[in-house]
Amino acid sequence: MSYFSRMEIPAGLAALRRQQARWVCAGTLAAAGTLYAASPVCTLWSITSAVRSHDMGSLNTCLKWESVRSGLKNQVVDSLIGPPHADDELPEFGSSFASSAVSNAIDEEVRPDKLGTLVDHLMPTPQPGAHVGLYAMLRGVHMHFTHPGVFEASMVMPGHENETPLRLQMRIHAFQWKIHHIDLPTPRSHPLVEASAGPVPQPLTRP
Repeated sequence: MSYFSRMEIPAGLAALRRQQARWVCAGTLAAAGTLYAASPVCTLWSITSAVRSHDMGSLNTCLKWESVRSGLKNQVVDSLIGPPHADDELPEFGSSFASSAVSNAIDEEVRPDKLGTLVDHLMPTPQPGAHVGLYAMLRGVHMHFTHPGVFEASMVMPGHENETPLRLQMRIHAFQWKIHHIDLPTPRSHPLVEASAGPVPQPLTRP
């Protein structure tokens, strides 16, 4: 056994090495968390860039089509049918017919080969000579995690200021963030004004 193999590591040096290892682990975890938190923002940036440049090929790879179609069907059916009426003699038939019609229409129109037309209908037509940058498009976007694996972004679309924001929900599929659900702008529901049928209270008068 050599002299160097018989040498013992001083206690102070061993403690320093353990502290360095802890710092390396903490730094690695912090870097991984930062990259994970930034990854959906980078994906949203890529989506916005693809919409701005009308790059439908890149935008298509960011969409989970089955989930998007399913969510749109539910949203459109709910907006068309609404709560059932008491005097509806055939509520099940009417709901089934509307659901079938909406499902067929969305299956026909919401497809990868018609993505460009869908984007053109959703996005406002820019003014002649106007240049809209990426920062301008993302300026009004609100982004947040709703779950470690779910990220949402919403924005009020130009021309739809009196409607609900466009909301995109993204989830990870095969290590890639993809749009999983889309809520289209809809008219805002106005709160009902409550009125009292009782007598109007009179101001108190001093004797």
